[in-house]
Amino acid sequence: MKDEEPPQKKNKLPIEPPTLNLSLPEDLIVSILARVSRLYYPTLSLLSKRFRSLLTSPELYQTRSLLGRTDNCLYVCLRFSRTDRIPRWFMLCRRPNQILTNDTKKKKKKKKKNKSSGYVLATIPIHHSPPAHGSGLVAVGSNIYNIGGSIYDSPSSNVSILDCWSHTWLKAPSMHVERDYPSANFLDEKIYVTGGCYKHYNPSNWMEVFDLKTKTWEPVLSRVGIYKRLTLYRCHDETHNVVVDGKLYIIGDKGVAYNPKDGTWNSLESEMELGLIWSSSCVIENVLYYYYYGEEIKWYDTKARSWRNLNGMQKLPKFARHANVRLADYGGKMALFWDKFVASGGGRGYENRMIWCAMISLERRRSSEEIWGKVEWFDAVLPHPIPVDYVFEYVGAVNV
Repeated sequence: MKDEEPPQKKNKLPIEPPTLNLSLPEDLIVSILARVSRLYYPTLSLLSKRFRSLLTSPELYQTRSLLGRTDNCLYVCLRFSRTDRIPRWFMLCRRPNQILTNDTKKKKKKKKKNKSSGYVLATIPIHHSPPAHGSGLVAVGSNIYNIGGSIYDSPSSNVSILDCWSHTWLKAPSMHVERDYPSANFLDEKIYVTGGCYKHYNPSNWMEVFDLKTKTWEPVLSRVGIYKRLTLYRCHDETHNVVVDGKLYIIGDKGVAYNPKDGTWNSLESEMELGLIWSSSCVIENVLYYYYYGEEIKWYDTKARSWRNLNGMQKLPKFARHANVRLADYGGKMALFWDKFVASGGGRGYENRMIWCAMISLERRRSSEEIWGKVEWFDAVLPHPIPVDYVFEYVGAVNV
């Protein structure tokens, strides 16, 4: 009887993806790329050096603007430890498709229940980034402003601009006052910066405004009573601010509202103050939302002067009590980020975390007395775990 030969393994050849003819004229390639969503640019940049150059060229973004093909893009800034002075920047983009073999296609069919959202936080290689620790970060158009902050444990008046077309940092005029942990917001072509001037705090300088047209900083004067309301129980003036109804709502120990059009100041309702102290918040289509440790996501009803729960969030997993949670406006939808502890090998406990994201569409119901959220997807968006003591510095959307 003949010995049977073992069956030969069949070679599994990958299906080759289509290639783009790089011999095409550059202006034609730019015209093609301008029509592609920017969510795919991090993947396209892996093709060649020429592509990386084209994807950051001014000509490409001018063409996108002329064609009306600009996108809202979500940027995230992290520090991988509390002692890490180098910020890491990421962009939420489409996950690169894998080259499939016949076997992996079959495996994918079996795993439909664990279908990925298709989104990932891609690392953005940005050179010479200024420290983000203690800075006020705010998105304006296609730029992100880095304002003040701590440089070697000293407050700074420096201002830098991240050009999200080319991913390069530009220098901007410095503030009049050095600030550490200021809060910054954009309103009517101006950037308002509050608080953070620990050494020099007084009613004449705790707030500054930057005019984008004239490129100049000016102080915003306030009454002594307004200033004392914000710093009633503190020896410094760390504040948090948001923009609603064309007014700047500023929260310190107490809350005030500033109307830039007529220069008037008003005290906030106590209910609104409580929702903004030590919480993550964002404004979407002129509605203020917030999340506080262990609570539901809420929104502020200006007519009833009360906080209401955002309905429809049952599909979301429960967050750990001390999870880092961040909310952001993403083109009228809510981008919600949080983290989960993950076990380390060798029985060392929980030394790492994973970053998760959910995209939530919003709808008003019952004569605007209810807002319902629909969870479109949620997924782990950072491909690898990060240290447990990481710092979530910023999330915001730019238009590019």
